[in-house]
Amino acid sequence: MAFLPTFYTVLVALAPLPPPYLDALRQVEVETSTERAGIFRLHFELSQTALGNWDVLQVDIFRPLVPIQIRVSTGPGLSEPLINGYVKEARLNNRSEPGKSTLDVVGMDATGTLMHLQEKSMPWPNLPDSVIATMIFGQYGIIPTAIPTPSARVILETTTIQRTTDIRFLKQIARRNSYECYVQPDPIVGLDTGYFGPPRLLVPPQGVLSVNFGPATNMNSFEVRYDMLQPTSALAVALDDATKAPRPGIAPAAVEPPMGLEPTLLRILPPPIVRPAGTDAANASELTATALSIANRSSRCIRGSGEVDGLQFGRALRPGLPVLVRGAGRQHSGLYYVSQVTHTVSTERYTQRFEAWRNAVGLTGAEVFIDPLAAIS
Repeated sequence: MAFLPTFYTVLVALAPLPPPYLDALRQVEVETSTERAGIFRLHFELSQTALGNWDVLQVDIFRPLVPIQIRVSTGPGLSEPLINGYVKEARLNNRSEPGKSTLDVVGMDATGTLMHLQEKSMPWPNLPDSVIATMIFGQYGIIPTAIPTPSARVILETTTIQRTTDIRFLKQIARRNSYECYVQPDPIVGLDTGYFGPPRLLVPPQGVLSVNFGPATNMNSFEVRYDMLQPTSALAVALDDATKAPRPGIAPAAVEPPMGLEPTLLRILPPPIVRPAGTDAANASELTATALSIANRSSRCIRGSGEVDGLQFGRALRPGLPVLVRGAGRQHSGLYYVSQVTHTVSTERYTQRFEAWRNAVGLTGAEVFIDPLAAIS
């Protein structure tokens, strides 16, 4: 039987996948995202033993919540973890035709399993949202990276009440701060880190993706969808508890750094306006933050998607970091923020299907389309 390429490693409960299972493994798919739980799928081809049993099912190693780590290495460096997941589902497909029966083992990262198992009713008195996120991540042994949020709720002695699972609650408080909340393994140590903070738009790009660019091409395809009327400003109004006077929260434009020459909201005249209700804001500053969150999210209306040759790119593309795209024309080339990556590896090839967004149109002239890691990957 053909073996999976040696640059791909699957660990089950910290141990390498046993040889009989590795022989039967035909495809691995890993989907990581800043918006949804990470998921993996292990696709096995089944063969019958002399006693009529399926070879892969003789030993039940894929039990509920068994930890699975999937790593990839496409160059001379150390292997990089793609996901730390937990077994969630198994799908057996029996076929009468020989060699067509399959087993799919499906799992999710901690946000789709451990952090989503129990609904809770929990008060969090006098704590900023970032401190709450740090404490919740710590309960699961996840290394927290929480960017501080305003401490208005501490000053006002306001209690935040949780009435759902931990991850749903974290997603709710992240949304009102215009933050992201997701878990992914650290590329060096392999342990899960939980990020609670704004999109990291100002860090150096993780690489350069090229389409229709001669020998430098590392993308098989690239598509762009621009919803021109999606960006909107926001005007929120709430009553002050003490004076009963209306207090406004105004966000005429997005405050995230523009990723191109012309911010998308400023291209629309007159600009759309939404009036959010039920914001659960404790004060005027939180009301303004909620309005800014709406303007920021709506401005991310340019969506790019493409397929990257994993071996040509030479490393794993990671969500939660920017990337440079060239070869898509002056209007749509430039900086994008990667929000989702689907890694697919089989005995024939390794591809990375990604989705990304940006909040502005055109090149600024400050882009440097040089990938320092390309020479060593």
